[in-house]
Amino acid sequence: MKQILWLFGIVVLNQIMGCASIVQPTGNINERIDYWLEQQEYGKALELVAELNDHPSPDITNPQEIQKKILGQAERYEKRVMADAEKSAANSDWHTALALYQEALSRLPDSELLQQGQQQLLQRQQESLARLELDQLIVQGEWMRKDLLLSKKTASTAPDGWFVQYKLGRKEADAQDLATELAEHGRLALERRDLALAKRTLPLAMSLYAAPEIEDANRRLQELLKEDDIKQKRIIDEQQKLILDQHVTQQKKKRRLFNIKVQRESKQLMADFKKAYEENNLMKAQQLMRKLEKFSINNKELQELSRQLDNDVAEHVQDLIETGITYYSRQQYEQAISSWKEAQILDPKNERLTADIGRAERVLEKLHSLREKQGSL
Repeated sequence: MKQILWLFGIVVLNQIMGCASIVQPTGNINERIDYWLEQQEYGKALELVAELNDHPSPDITNPQEIQKKILGQAERYEKRVMADAEKSAANSDWHTALALYQEALSRLPDSELLQQGQQQLLQRQQESLARLELDQLIVQGEWMRKDLLLSKKTASTAPDGWFVQYKLGRKEADAQDLATELAEHGRLALERRDLALAKRTLPLAMSLYAAPEIEDANRRLQELLKEDDIKQKRIIDEQQKLILDQHVTQQKKKRRLFNIKVQRESKQLMADFKKAYEENNLMKAQQLMRKLEKFSINNKELQELSRQLDNDVAEHVQDLIETGITYYSRQQYEQAISSWKEAQILDPKNERLTADIGRAERVLEKLHSLREKQGSL
């Protein structure tokens, strides 16, 4: 009897403590609103503000401002709940995600945003569950295909064993049922143009049970796959053509810019050449002419200027050669070498100049040697 009274006392105490835990706010309306906001009971806080329309309070001078404050906190709460629920759903923790929405809606039952988020989450959960169930069905079909193959081999090995034949018949019946279910998923996938899923289900169903309707669906799949391959090939060809066209366009643009650059440089070179030629700076004019010729400019003006320059260079080289001969005859070897080297710069392939310079340098070297011997005596 004492034990029963003790248990009864424990139950009553729990009830009392439970009731005490549901504390109702006291004080003026501002304090009550602050209490509900601290408890994140935004719906109850909004109910208090709504009551002000029927029962105005001297403590509240601007209920619209308070309502705006509550709605602002509620909006932030909605976003936080939805973000946390999304994280849980991303980790396939659907229980936690749905519990977050359920708790939030108990605090904000009129929130359209939370209601919409909960419905979307439930839909995603069902879709995820359907995918998992379909994956299990496919795995079961793949296992049954292997098992059926082994059972057929066993039955052919022991054709007189009635139990073996019986077991084979049962497995073939199960395979037909499974094939029908897989084929239905495959047909629905074809309607949605989900060829990836159709490829996973229809050929497998065909290997389990080659019924006419399954053969037709599988044939349709092959046709769509072929069309898809042709479409993909066409897209790839178009992309490659686009890339090629872009490359050709870029090359044309580069050539056009290069030609513009060449024209500018050649125009400047031509101006520099004419200036050097007018100043009778044949060495510089000759260098500029070589640069102009590298641009492969083929016009009459350049050809005429090149011919005139060659003639003037040839005449100037001849004058320098004769001047060098005069210096050499007067035994002024250094001056002769200087004149011939100046000519050699303008006409580097002139073998006569090379020979004359070499001869004069040898004579000059002998003279220096004799002078050194005479100085030592």
